[in-house]
Amino acid sequence: MRIRTWSVGSRGFTLLELLVVLTISTLALAVALPRFAALLPGAELKSYSRQTAALLRLARSQAIATGEEVALVFDQAGRQTRLSGREAPYPWPERIELALEKGEESQSAPQEIIFYPDGASSGGTLEVAGAGQRYRIAVHWLTGRVAFHD
Repeated sequence: MRIRTWSVGSRGFTLLELLVVLTISTLALAVALPRFAALLPGAELKSYSRQTAALLRLARSQAIATGEEVALVFDQAGRQTRLSGREAPYPWPERIELALEKGEESQSAPQEIIFYPDGASSGGTLEVAGAGQRYRIAVHWLTGRVAFHD
C-alpha cells in the first residue's frame, strides 16, 4: 500500500490563478445578467408593483403612527409617486403605466389615496401595467387594507 504525499509545489492555487478565475467569472456575469433580465420582462413590473403596495402600507402605518392624514399622490405627467411629508419622489420605470380607479369620483379629482389616522383610507384600485401584464393593488376604504393581486 502506497501513501500519496504532496510535493511543495502542488499545495493549491496561487493568488494570481485565483484572481484570473475571479476576473473571468465577473466578466461572464456582466455579460450574462443583462441578457437574463431581458428574458424576464415581467420581473421589473412585478417588483415595482410589490414596491408600490409596500409604499401604500407605509403610508397607512405613518398615518396611524403620527395621527395625521398621509396621502400618496400619483403624478401622471411627471411619472412619479410622492408620499406627503417626503421631499423625494418615487419615479416610475420607463415601460410601466399606473392608473388609479377611485369608484364614483370624477376624473378631475386628484390622483391620490389618502390614509387617515384611524387606519381608514379614501380607497381605490391601482393598476400597474407593462410588458403585456397587469397587476392590481386594491386599497379598501374602510379598513385601509392593501391587497396585491397577481
